Parts: sequence; C-alpha cells; structure tokens
Amino acid sequence: MAPATNHNDLIHIPTRGAAYTWEIRSRGRRHIKRRLDRSVCNQSWLDLCTTISCSTLTKICSDHFPILLEFKADSQKFASGFKFFKMWSLHEGCKEIVSNCWKESFTGCPMSILSSKLKSLKNKLKVWNRDVFGNVNNNVEEAEKKLSNIQSQIQLIGHSDHLMDEEKQAQTSLNQALYRQEVLWQEKARIRWHLDGDRNSSYFHRVIVTPRFPNIKISLKT
Repeated sequence: MAPATNHNDLIHIPTRGAAYTWEIRSRGRRHIKRRLDRSVCNQSWLDLCTTISCSTLTKICSDHFPILLEFKADSQKFASGFKFFKMWSLHEGCKEIVSNCWKESFTGCPMSILSSKLKSLKNKLKVWNRDVFGNVNNNVEEAEKKLSNIQSQIQLIGHSDHLMDEEKQAQTSLNQALYRQEVLWQEKARIRWHLDGDRNSSYFHRVIVTPRFPNIKISLKT
C-alpha cells in the first residue's frame, strides 16, 4: 500500500485503538494479524479540516475492525456552489434572462462557448435574484404585515371597495410569497414529495439545519 500512497501523495491518518485491523484466529499457534485498513487523505483535504481523528470500532462479525473517521471542516473554506431554484422559473422575468444570455456572442470551441454562456447566466441570475426576490423569508413577513394592516383598517373603519381590493391583492401577494418560500425549502431539503394540507416550511427548514447522513431516506406515513 505504501508505494500507491506515496505515488499519489496521500497521507496516512494515525489510527487509535486496535494495533492490527485484520486477523485470522484458529486453534493452536496459527494466528495471523495485519494492519490492512487505513484512512488516507491528501494535503488539500487536510487543509480544510480543523480537527481529525481516526479510531477502530468494536469487531463483531467481520474479521476486520471497522474504522471511524471523524473530522470538523472549516466552513469558511468551502465555496458555496451555484444552484438554480425552481421558484425562479415561476417568475416571468427568468425566461427572458435565459433567452438573452443564450443570444450573447462568444468565441471559442462549442464547449468553451457553452461554458461562457452558463457563467454569464449564473452571474445575471444572482443579481436578478437579489433584486427581484431578495430574502424569501423577509418577503413573507412583509406580505403578512401588509395584509394585517389592511385588515386592521377594515376592522376600524369598515368595508369599502377600495380596501376590499387591497385586501384581495395583499392576500394574493402573501400566497405567492409563501409558495416561493415553500418551493425554496423543498429544493434545499432535496425532498421530492409534497405534503398535503398546511404549509410545511418549518419542517423543510428543520431538515436543512439537521446534519445529513448518507443513504438515509425520510418518509412519512399518514
């Protein structure tokens, strides 16, 4: 294993616990032990971590000791990737931005042109998202406040055609803001199904802030 790790500039992470990770036991003197299982990484990954520990776990059925690798990464060193959100496509201005970017002229091979157009589209969508959508949660709060103020006026001075029109418009705006918030949380939580009934933005938020574990599926039964 050493030649392979040395050739690829990999670093062995020290392991606490069992000195040998594999063994064959049999009656008599035949008892073979080897250190076959290791955790390795490269320097780039090592630079991203603030703490690293590797240890063996209890061996139950296998002839190998399981290895547990624990680490904490510096979140500031991880760049956030660009994501296209479905809520953008619900706005009439999104299609126009995509169309205009695709009409832009670039030079180079087909793959280079495609890359340039995607990069241009990414930058324009980021600016457009900030200007049009802003903070999704703040938009919901502002829409709720506006509707509450209109309904308070109706309670104080009574109904009027003008206030009824404003209330209907405010209700529509609030529903749109809530729907965009719900779509955003669904996408961020990587959940493909939709729960019927009341809105579930708080649930999606909990899913996002809860640490993710691989190969775990979430399902609800009704």
